[in-house]
Amino acid sequence: MSDPLSKLSTELEYLIEKTWTLYVTVTDFQAQSQPRVDQVLNEIIGLLKEVDQMKGQFDNVQIPEQLLNYVDELKNPQMFTRDCLQRTLERNEDINGKNETLAKFADTLAVELSSQFPTQMAQYRLWKSKSSSIEQ
Repeated sequence: MSDPLSKLSTELEYLIEKTWTLYVTVTDFQAQSQPRVDQVLNEIIGLLKEVDQMKGQFDNVQIPEQLLNYVDELKNPQMFTRDCLQRTLERNEDINGKNETLAKFADTLAVELSSQFPTQMAQYRLWKSKSSSIEQ
């Protein structure tokens, strides 16, 4: 288990398990369970120390602020990517709609300008064809 991320994941799983054990023990607390509570607390402290010692291995990890906000809103972080892709698709559809509208407007404008200013539009088309052939 040389992968730091796997080791961290395992330590966090143990930490969650020990926290749950502590919760169960404290919820049904009796005087004779005090040694067990002390033992579990010491195990939790040990696990927290191990996690703290691992923090240097993750200095280069960058977490998007949006993901942290997502977790703060009590949403499943594994659904973050799906939701990001969904928002991207919606934005893409919106932009494509705007592009289509602009293309239709440009076509309509060209037709109207051609009917009102045929000579100038002919010169414009000639200039446009020359400039596009130079770029290629």
